Amino acid sequence: MGMIYMVRHGQASFGEANYDRLSDLGVRQARILGEYLADTGLRPDELYSWKLKRQTGTADEVIRCYRERGLTIPDYTFSYALNEYDSAGVLMSQVPDILEEDPSFKEDLDRIYTDKRSFQKVFEMSVIRWLSGRYDKPDVESWTDFSSRVCDGIEDIISNEGRGKNIVLFTSGGPIAALLHKTLALTGENAIRLSWQIVNASVTRFMYNSNNITLAGFNMISHLELQGDKSLITYR
Repeated sequence: MGMIYMVRHGQASFGEANYDRLSDLGVRQARILGEYLADTGLRPDELYSWKLKRQTGTADEVIRCYRERGLTIPDYTFSYALNEYDSAGVLMSQVPDILEEDPSFKEDLDRIYTDKRSFQKVFEMSVIRWLSGRYDKPDVESWTDFSSRVCDGIEDIISNEGRGKNIVLFTSGGPIAALLHKTLALTGENAIRLSWQIVNASVTRFMYNSNNITLAGFNMISHLELQGDKSLITYR
């Protein structure tokens, strides 16, 4: 059996002009992960990421930890399968309709970048509408297309790499949700709600063979918990 390790990126820069980069804490989380993987004996055969800075930044820190120890680790290959869904596009496409249905929604919308609870409310309502497939917009990738893109792409990676490999995928919560959706036969909403519990710099592991992909471990964060610092457990 081969093994896929889906790594969610370290903490990004929520509330700043450029969200798509690791915060200082995100860099620390990624280094803790890299040290843990290297010291516990994982020897990746291949690494993949997409071009989001929070994903490649996490990969870069993990690679650095291996090479500082004199361990061989490949550079990553880009795969569009690991790109996150367009959360900004989802929000922009769904929010006008939500406002029309419920004008009081504007109170949370006005605080979206300053209050995390308001952001979560706006984000959750928009994503759940998007997931339903009843409010698809022509210029925004649908949940069905997104989940197919992710799962088909990961199956292509498996096909290209072959059996018995350790493959590390640096990605985001959405692609992890898409693979959970497929492997556990979850509804889209349940898969996305589960993904909202995925911690930054956590590992979700899947076994694979030529016929199946099977969940082997979800949202693993022992490397962070062992530090004894609760501030390392973040979700954005």
